[in-house]
Amino acid sequence: MTYSVNLIKLFIRREDHLFKLREAERIKNVWKLLFLLLGLTVLTYVWTSWMGLGTDPLSDEMTTLNRVEYEFRKAWFLIGRVAFGILLYVFILFISSFFFWLFNHVTYKKLLIIQMNVLLIMLLERVLWIPLMVYFGLDWYVSPFSFGIITSYITNIDWIIYLLGSVSIFQLFIIWYQVTCISSISPTKKRWIWTGVIFWHLLLWTGTAALSNYDLFLHYLLR
Repeated sequence: MTYSVNLIKLFIRREDHLFKLREAERIKNVWKLLFLLLGLTVLTYVWTSWMGLGTDPLSDEMTTLNRVEYEFRKAWFLIGRVAFGILLYVFILFISSFFFWLFNHVTYKKLLIIQMNVLLIMLLERVLWIPLMVYFGLDWYVSPFSFGIITSYITNIDWIIYLLGSVSIFQLFIIWYQVTCISSISPTKKRWIWTGVIFWHLLLWTGTAALSNYDLFLHYLLR
């Protein structure tokens, strides 16, 4: 059986397409979607950078730099954000798929297809950060979609705010979506799938919090 990947239908007609994916012996349209998602990822990070998301360190230096130096720093910031977007693309699609492949009896390519939709959800979340920052002055970790805004009223510890700010309704939906999809195409017991997916996301949230906590320090160290 040949299955042609359609990411939108994998969302709206999930059970039907998961059945086709599970039974598929040959999968088409993968490379086209990989290049499309790469383009969307780069455009998303270019857009967020252009709108000023994450430019706080640059803004602090605005008065100390001349015009040429400031524009040069902005260009390097944009390049850095694009590089980060590409790393995210590689990590979410290929490394995450490899991790799930280690403890599930399913082919790597099928897990890669599930992760394509996961990346789409993450890009949507990042696009929604833009109006929150531009119109409400809210950074990503205090988004109303995450637990960070509640945490900021409870504690002033940055690392904890970043950690719980990484946990959003989008991330919780991703966990549910991954478990649902993997359990549909893999004979692995569902409790082990839940355990693996939650453990992986805990690692991601912890890593995100650590990077965010030391982001400003690294900026001044490397400048």
